[in-house]
Amino acid sequence: MKATRSAAAPPEEGHTASSPAPAKSRRTAGKRNAVATRQRILEAAMAEFAEHGFSGSRIDRICAAADVNVGMIYHYFGNKNDLYLAALESSYKIIRDREQSLDVNDADPLLALRALIELTFDFLSTDPHFVRLIMNENLMMGRTAQRSATIPHMTRPLLDSLRTILKRGQKEKVFQKNIDAENLYVSILGLCFIHVSNRHTLSSMFQRDFAEPDWLAQRRLIVVDVVTSYITDKAGK
Repeated sequence: MKATRSAAAPPEEGHTASSPAPAKSRRTAGKRNAVATRQRILEAAMAEFAEHGFSGSRIDRICAAADVNVGMIYHYFGNKNDLYLAALESSYKIIRDREQSLDVNDADPLLALRALIELTFDFLSTDPHFVRLIMNENLMMGRTAQRSATIPHMTRPLLDSLRTILKRGQKEKVFQKNIDAENLYVSILGLCFIHVSNRHTLSSMFQRDFAEPDWLAQRRLIVVDVVTSYITDKAGK
C-alpha cells in the first residue's frame, strides 16, 4: 500500500510561529500530529465504509468526520481504494490485537478456548464497524482483502494460538475431536457472526430484538457450550 506523498508538509502540520521551537521538538510534535491525523482519518473511514459500502462512501464525508481537508486524505493514503484497504486492515487489527492479549501458553486448554470464544463473541457483538465491513467486502468478492499482505500476516498468531490450545488439549486428553485450527476458528466465527450480520432479518422473523442484552448473554453461553461440547465429546471422533 503506497501513498502518494507531496514534498511539502501537510497544511495542518506546518509551523507558523514567529519563534520556532528547536528542530528536534518540531519533528517530534509533527510526528505526533501526523499519527493522530492518520488515525482520525482511519476511524472516520471505517465508519463511512461500514455504513455505505465502498461504492456509496464519499471522501468529503470522511474529511468532515475527521476534520481534515481532501489533500490530507491523498497525502496519507493516496486514493480511495488504498484508504478503504487501510480501513479494512485497521478493523482486522483491532480484533487481532485483542486476541494477542490472551495468555494461551500456560493456560488450561479448555479455559483458553473458552476465553477466545468469549472474546470473539463480545467483539463482534459490540464493535460498530467490523461485521459490516466484512459483509460489504464479501459482497465485492473479497477483492480488496486479496490485495492485502497484512491481513493474512495478522492472522498467523491467531492460528498459532489455536494450534497451541488444541495440541495441549489433545495431549492432556481434554479435547477428543481431531480438528484443525482453521476449521475450529471458522466454526467459532460463524456462531459469533450470524446473529450480528443477520440481526435485522432475524429480528423480523422471530419478532424480537437480537441486540437485547439478555438475549446476547444467553446466546454467548450457548455458543461457548456448542463449541466446547463438540471438542470435548468422545463420541464420533
